[in-house]
Amino acid sequence: MSNLKKIVSDKVVEIKNTVSDPLELAKIMGCISDIIDAFSNELLIISKRQLHLEEKTEEIFDLLSNIEEELVQNMMDDFVGECPYCGEDISYAIPEDGSDFECPKCHNTIELEMMFDDGCDCDCGECHGGCHDDDDDEDEK
Repeated sequence: MSNLKKIVSDKVVEIKNTVSDPLELAKIMGCISDIIDAFSNELLIISKRQLHLEEKTEEIFDLLSNIEEELVQNMMDDFVGECPYCGEDISYAIPEDGSDFECPKCHNTIELEMMFDDGCDCDCGECHGGCHDDDDDEDEK
């Protein structure tokens, strides 16, 4: 018998030995039975929720695994980008070790981050540097 069942059984025996009036004992035992049923129902609901969360968690891990596989595969594919030095469109693969590579035309060393840099320090994503020069002109007017 589990520890919980033993405790409940011992307490029920203690209540039966303490309460001498059969009607009062029946009422108390009915209340205890209602409490146990309420706890059992809540535990069942929690158990179902936990199972649902475990299923969703497994789905998320599967999805993340698929995304990871796709990202790794994409990293192995060739990209086309503009050399930040000479402007030549070059085909390159992201080196597995993330190291720098050389432009085949101008032979300058290109840092990987440079291929993804839009040249904008303001993070507006709409310019290639100097996007706010016009703002200064407007302030002067």
